[in-house]
Amino acid sequence: MSLPSAAPAFALPPSLPELAAVDFKPPKGERVVLDNGMVVYLMRDNTLPVVHMTAYIRTGKLNDPLEKIGLGELTAGLLKDGGTLKYRPDEIDKTLEFLAASVDTHIGIEEARADLTSLKKDLDTVLDIYAEVLMRPAFSPDKVNLRRTETLEMIRRRNDNPGRAAVREALRSFYGPAHPYGWRSEEATVKAVTIEDMRAYHANYYRPNNIILAVAGDFASYEEMIAKLKAKFGAWPRGKVKFPVIPPVQIRDKRQVFHMEKDIAQAYIVILQKGLKRHDPLEYPLTVTNEILGGGLSSRLASEIRSRQGLAYTVYSYSAKKPDLGYSLAYCGTNPATTARALTEMLRQYALLTREACPAEEVARARDSIVNSFVFRFPTPFELITERASFEYYGYTADYLDNYVENIARTDSKSVLETSQNLFKPEDAMIFVIGNSKKFDKPLSGFGPVTELKED
Repeated sequence: MSLPSAAPAFALPPSLPELAAVDFKPPKGERVVLDNGMVVYLMRDNTLPVVHMTAYIRTGKLNDPLEKIGLGELTAGLLKDGGTLKYRPDEIDKTLEFLAASVDTHIGIEEARADLTSLKKDLDTVLDIYAEVLMRPAFSPDKVNLRRTETLEMIRRRNDNPGRAAVREALRSFYGPAHPYGWRSEEATVKAVTIEDMRAYHANYYRPNNIILAVAGDFASYEEMIAKLKAKFGAWPRGKVKFPVIPPVQIRDKRQVFHMEKDIAQAYIVILQKGLKRHDPLEYPLTVTNEILGGGLSSRLASEIRSRQGLAYTVYSYSAKKPDLGYSLAYCGTNPATTARALTEMLRQYALLTREACPAEEVARARDSIVNSFVFRFPTPFELITERASFEYYGYTADYLDNYVENIARTDSKSVLETSQNLFKPEDAMIFVIGNSKKFDKPLSGFGPVTELKED
């Protein structure tokens, strides 16, 4: 007697209803402006007896003087660690440790930040430290010397991670070492920074009218929290902030290949192409396009280079926006003996996106991935209100966050193709490789004229 050919019921996939589209309507919180110009975003969250704050200070590493690159980083790092006019450094550390609270200050390319986390019951004490750190840092000489020594050691060890160095040096070659988007701190520029420079930097940029503050947590009412902030920051006078003129970006429209000789186990490849200025509406289709190209394990770069050909463990792509001109980047770490093969495939995948429309299913999968990960960027009210503050900091419209999902959802195969044709020019891409050229499967000269760089 023959057995039925139909699969048993338990082996059949369950019949599930079609999921509705993500309905993303995040709460807005409150936005107020203090009399001295400080912008404050607030959102109550009584889930836990904790309060978080993040201050965005309108400055960044790009504002450093060329001869004193590292000034902004030293200044930001010493706001707390260098003590204040009211609190000694050890006093700050002991108080925060005892209260299980934190106050941290740091700086990026285009922003400086100061973060606070405190239990509700200790907020008055921690907020007083936080306000003093922002308004009246002392830059204790012994702490300045210690931070300078640490910074110099980091410079000496900056090439210990060749994968990270490849991205840094690729951007340096792409924008030019003298442009703020591409420069890096050097021993001479860090040693040139004085305490007087830090005080002048702080006096210029750390002004209430140059700050956007995000606050979320367990407080009774918006009025109560605003009153606390006015009590701490209200007497801080506004000031005129002087910003340096950032020179326009100048990128060559011609294939460039840079190689840095280094005898290491892997070769690291970075491909850079022109990207977008911030606020360009092409941001949305470009985001989807990059997700298709190298946004995850199901992306084209990962599927082809990692999964099918087994050439790399790490391969990805992304785009970055800048006030002037951003970039699109693809990265791969591969065996030196497959360097040319991996690079050829990376360039081929860029070219394919400019020649053939992506299948609708592939575009839909990329859109869904972006939307789902975007929604989960805001697991708490603090992450949400901080994001709203950051969008204002970077000049986005007030409804940018609310309309993001809808704008991504509009991207289709046609807009992906048009965006790829508009932005991706693999024949003109800048290629940067770190690795042992004696082990490469083919010379890099096959990809264009090679400029040899020395590791420093």
